Amino acid sequence: MRHLYFCLAFFISACVGEGTSVLPSHTGAINEVVIVIDDPIWYGASGDSLRQSLSSEVTGISWIEPLFDVIQINSTAFSRIFKTHRNLVIVQKGQQSKVYFDTKTYAQNQWLCIVEYQMIEDLPRLLGQYAPIMAYQIGQKEQERYTAILPPKRQSEAVSKGFNLNFALTGEYKLVLDTNRFCWFEYNPPDKEIIKGVFVYEYPSTSSFNSNTVLSARDSVLQQFVFGSSEGSYMTTERLYPPYISTYTHNALEGLKVKGLWKIQNAFMGGTFVSHFLNDTINERILVIEGFLFNPGEDKRNSLQELEWLISDFKIQSSD
Repeated sequence: MRHLYFCLAFFISACVGEGTSVLPSHTGAINEVVIVIDDPIWYGASGDSLRQSLSSEVTGISWIEPLFDVIQINSTAFSRIFKTHRNLVIVQKGQQSKVYFDTKTYAQNQWLCIVEYQMIEDLPRLLGQYAPIMAYQIGQKEQERYTAILPPKRQSEAVSKGFNLNFALTGEYKLVLDTNRFCWFEYNPPDKEIIKGVFVYEYPSTSSFNSNTVLSARDSVLQQFVFGSSEGSYMTTERLYPPYISTYTHNALEGLKVKGLWKIQNAFMGGTFVSHFLNDTINERILVIEGFLFNPGEDKRNSLQELEWLISDFKIQSSD
């Protein structure tokens, strides 16, 4: 009898297992968004609201690149091939006008937003309100996916000792220069024309912490440590395209994030950079962590974004 009960239990559990569906992996490229919305709506005010947030220009790049690559399809074309896309927005008629971010997705690790409207007149207001939230959430989801597939990162002993900072990099970044005042790491594969670099440095805090003082300090420090291939050449900020500067806080400390262009003075070389300037009042210093990119002739958005995610992961060590 016990034997029969065990066989029945095994049979039932096997049947349940067979009926359990596993979600497929998500599809699509990084920073790509599929929007299911019919043409008459897409080419009107509602589509304008979505484009304004999702297709706005990336800051800190010398040519125009959109924040996301948007693919619009009509509802009649919304087939199985699109349902598993990594970032999916569905605009459809419903019983009431609302926006919800669905956890019952069609694919693993997918970001899904459902926009329902009762009256078509409700859509411009609804999308104008929620499109910036969509852009923020998609960016956060892309960072989460990127972090999940990164190879193991190693704490930098040079940064830890020299700057009292917990900061880790993947193994592809090699230490180029360590002066105790300035650390320089670089990824420069021999088979590709790309350089990704990271600077960590500090300078004494002053009474003024603003865009003018941090850019002047940046240029002064880089002139001392980052040289070009020809005599008298050095890295500096390209002022023809004013950098984009925003404020933020890090563990209650005031910070400035700078995105702009760099160049080698007295030489023909340049690229993009993103810097975090942190007013570390506890240690009476301005701490700087910067990522720079050299990738001529190629789109910069994704590589610069990955650098920004990389340099954002740091923690000032306790002085106790």
